[in-house]
Amino acid sequence: MDTFFAAMGCSMNGIFIPKRCALLISLVGTAFLAVSLSGAQLLGNLLPELVFRYFGFAILFLLGSSQLMKEFLTILFRKHRPHWNWKALGLVIDICFDETLADTDHSKTLSLGEAAVYAAAFSLDSLASGLGAGVQKTDIPVCLVLTFCAGFLLTLSGAKCGKMCHHKKNFSWLGGVMLLMLAFCRLICST
Repeated sequence: MDTFFAAMGCSMNGIFIPKRCALLISLVGTAFLAVSLSGAQLLGNLLPELVFRYFGFAILFLLGSSQLMKEFLTILFRKHRPHWNWKALGLVIDICFDETLADTDHSKTLSLGEAAVYAAAFSLDSLASGLGAGVQKTDIPVCLVLTFCAGFLLTLSGAKCGKMCHHKKNFSWLGGVMLLMLAFCRLICST
């Protein structure tokens, strides 16, 4: 869902996201989720299910809360900009707060390299949420295929919605609300 709002933000600022870049963005997000789900399977053999239930809730809750606080953090980082030691990591963190920074060459079109960094920034939640998702081993392939398809379609949809929006309103908070709702639904349904 983050890719939808991020793509919308890029397009509202006139940055074009080609289909090949949308495919790469979806592929990177799916790869992050695959690593995370595999890690969850390994940890699932070591930890009891109850730990994963609350761990999954905590991750989704923190991701949703941080998404809601994004505007405050963006303002804070603009005033007191930290100096990141690693250039690539710093760019990924910067893109988390302002998706338009992905267009590093200011060409108004994302290249594949720029799309890869953009995808890494917006796939961090996949890396975290996959650990607490509670997906069964047999369901992982279906989950990954659905994630890839949804990521591609949401990126393209967000880009189209961004072009149609003529006012600069930030809707990234909606992704945070959806993550919080998912966290509480997961907690309630698993008890």
